[in-house]
Amino acid sequence: MKIGILNQKGGVGKSTIAVNLAYGLAVSGKKTLLVDIDPQAHSSVIFHPDIAKEKTVREIFLDRSLDIKKVIHPARVDGATMDNLFILPADIHLATATEQINARTHREKLLHQHLRKIDDSFTYILIDCPPTLGVLSVNAIFAADLILIPTTYGRYSLDGIADLFATISEVKESETYAYRVVRNGFDSRNRVSNTFIDSQLAPLRANILETIIRKNEAINQAQMNNEPVFTFDPRSNGARDFQSLTSEIISHG
Repeated sequence: MKIGILNQKGGVGKSTIAVNLAYGLAVSGKKTLLVDIDPQAHSSVIFHPDIAKEKTVREIFLDRSLDIKKVIHPARVDGATMDNLFILPADIHLATATEQINARTHREKLLHQHLRKIDDSFTYILIDCPPTLGVLSVNAIFAADLILIPTTYGRYSLDGIADLFATISEVKESETYAYRVVRNGFDSRNRVSNTFIDSQLAPLRANILETIIRKNEAINQAQMNNEPVFTFDPRSNGARDFQSLTSEIISHG
């Protein structure tokens, strides 16, 4: 299953969810590839920092004939290589390559055409997208079997979601496609905000995951230490919530 983690709204936790879901799937025995197509490379910093640009996801967008296995690397946590988890990393040079990507024919299929070569090698492929609806995100939408849409309980977290659904529908060339919304950053003390966001999400109820990622300091500290919350504080609410998300995604799979 290929899962695109997507929302053009920044600050909703796409990379945090990508990193921790990928880790959770891997330790559950699922061979998992995390594809980072965000030039900010937040997922890559966690699992494979300091990579040469010639060994990043940038190359698969520029070279249709590239052997994708040459730019896939074992993920590392705290210096140790992980079982079942691999990363196709990004770096800032991906941003400068977008003009070349836009000039390519069938540019929306570039990622799909490479990933189809390794479909049988992984149980899950997660795609961490940039906070835009540009050519990189369009590639993820085209390739994905499921779109995972993170949202938070902030007042403006749902701005632009109609545009997001319109873009997905256009790329998929269909009014029906598989997506799930995951709620992130929940704080039980903010009752008014929580009630408002839940009311806004009500029309999407059938596609909202049961798991809610609570606001948790362990998640923030894990990011600062460049590791998943599972390893930073396995007893934290953050680790429990991401374990729940992992189990729910596996059940959907």
